[in-house]
Amino acid sequence: MRARAAALLALALALASCAGAPVGTSAASVAAAGNLFSTIPCAETELGRTWARLLPEAGVRFPGLVLTEVDDLHVTVVYVGPGWRREDLGRIRALALVAPAEPFASRPAIARFGATGHVVVAELADAPAAWRAAIDAAKAEMNRLGLKRPDRYDAGFRPHVTLAASRRRPPEATDAAELEAFREWVAGMATAAPASFSVSLGPETPVRLWLAGLPRPAEAPEYVDLERLPSRR
Repeated sequence: MRARAAALLALALALASCAGAPVGTSAASVAAAGNLFSTIPCAETELGRTWARLLPEAGVRFPGLVLTEVDDLHVTVVYVGPGWRREDLGRIRALALVAPAEPFASRPAIARFGATGHVVVAELADAPAAWRAAIDAAKAEMNRLGLKRPDRYDAGFRPHVTLAASRRRPPEATDAAELEAFREWVAGMATAAPASFSVSLGPETPVRLWLAGLPRPAEAPEYVDLERLPSRR
């Protein structure tokens, strides 16, 4: 709790720097701090509860990897990135908070992911096509309106939850070997007990706006929920 509060304080101080904008520029029109993205938190899913049990053992077995903390487990929906503006948050929320229109329970596949294969994820490969299409359409509209930076991941949405990453990117041979050993370890358990790795989503699933890349104490969570920040008027 103290670490999370400290992270919020660090962000509040970063946002306060907007007050130093040039004369004639309103604070609301200054780009705010951090990399913004919409996301579905996954700590309270079956996958999250299973990962909470596995994380201590994973830390011992795979000391060379960066393992995701339970509170940081999530599915990224729309990555907005840096340079977002607080004055645009209303329009961003209207477009980026895309939940599935119908409920579904995914049995994720454990796979290497990323342009360099530097992460191991639980990929929701069985997510509904309609949800994927809705997210792709939301990204296209946000790009058209200038609410986010276009990137190569805008088309072909592949929902996933990152479990581990290499410390170097691209991973070196030793990193790749440890990533593959980790993938095989998790995949074996997911195959044996798929229900314990499931992620159930639907129309009532909360979709949040999180921030990454903020100044924070070493023990603080990597991501901060935008809605938990002190409001600045």
